Amino acid sequence: MSEIIIDAKNIVKTYVMGETKLNALDDVSFELKKQEFVAIMGPSGSGKTTLLDVLSVLLRPTSGEVFINKKPISKMNDNELALIRGRTIGFVFQTFNLINRLTAKENVMMPLWFQGIPKNKREKISEEILTDVGLADRMHHRPTELSGGQRQRVAIARALAVNPDIIVADEPTGNLDSVSGKQIMELINELHDKKGKTILMVTHEREIADHAERIIHLKDGKIIHNETLKKKKITEKSVK
Repeated sequence: MSEIIIDAKNIVKTYVMGETKLNALDDVSFELKKQEFVAIMGPSGSGKTTLLDVLSVLLRPTSGEVFINKKPISKMNDNELALIRGRTIGFVFQTFNLINRLTAKENVMMPLWFQGIPKNKREKISEEILTDVGLADRMHHRPTELSGGQRQRVAIARALAVNPDIIVADEPTGNLDSVSGKQIMELINELHDKKGKTILMVTHEREIADHAERIIHLKDGKIIHNETLKKKKITEKSVK
């Protein structure tokens, strides 16, 4: 049986706006297994981004519990949660969230700097990962000098820099044209199939979600369907 890496139990997330209370998540339970690829789908306002933020410890739930590698986040302070985000989870955002004054290489080096990695090692890791994602000839370019697809590759390289257990992707193809989007999904598939990375992705596009092994369908803050698409077998020999 595969190890459970994220275990969410009876999650409620309530936002208070004046006298109005809105349950963005309403008694949601969810498990993500190691080396699994799961997509979260739902209409606007369904709670999919809120669920992603809670599962990736960017938000604390109003009630319920999230376990990361069997450790409850309710017992962690803000510094401990920051360490989880910095070492366990790599984030890929729709808007890339790159620093425009830094080169691609320097952007990838940033999370390594926060981890206290020496500069020469930061540079080596950054160069290797950018080469792996096909940007060996663009590592000294700034984000404004790169295409959308290239910027997302830099964002993925940055997410991979600390070798996280989980890649969390929020609409990773949302700002890309169809060709660039296809290339990014090929890269994400390769991270899962060949590197054995655990992928948790939010998307509103069925064609993108179909790359996953499982789709969680949300509506009005509740999981209404858990759809299994296919089962990819990851073996130790296939993980580099």
